[in-house]
Amino acid sequence: MISMLKSHAIFALDFKKIVVKRIKFAIAPLTVLLVFFTSCSTSSISEEETLFVANEASEIEMQVLHLVNEYRLSKNLTPLKFNAIAYSHAATHTNTMIEDGEITHKDFDKRASNLAMEADASHVAENLGRRYVSAEAVVEAWSKSPTHKKVMEGDYIFTAVSIKSDDEGILYFTQLFYR
Repeated sequence: MISMLKSHAIFALDFKKIVVKRIKFAIAPLTVLLVFFTSCSTSSISEEETLFVANEASEIEMQVLHLVNEYRLSKNLTPLKFNAIAYSHAATHTNTMIEDGEITHKDFDKRASNLAMEADASHVAENLGRRYVSAEAVVEAWSKSPTHKKVMEGDYIFTAVSIKSDDEGILYFTQLFYR
């Protein structure tokens, strides 16, 4: 059975050694990502997934992932690893929230089941957010919320965060993570 933890806000990923100013079209961050992902002996992250991160992840998504992993490291927890399957589901849900104009866990059970089937997930969690204007602001808010803090400190291995804006420029966040 899949354990599901629901809360509003976002959670983030692994990249403790990556400080990204501009990941799109930047050679140095791509090189760092390739070295990082290929050096993880327990990771099954493929080269295609690494390129996916470099080409698809926005600057703010990378910042959130970095900051959450810094937070986890400060608590003596392992950093989270990016997963393209989770990113796909997170991006789809972010689009749904933008269409609905609200934060919602609509169809979370379906996302969790899909991750269980597609990525062999046994425990799935989701954090959502809206209206934060920087990576620092959202991570700080989560760290002050007992529910979000519990998620950020959870026993997870993989994650992905999708951040998109609506037509008015309001940012919506979906963070999925699992083990």
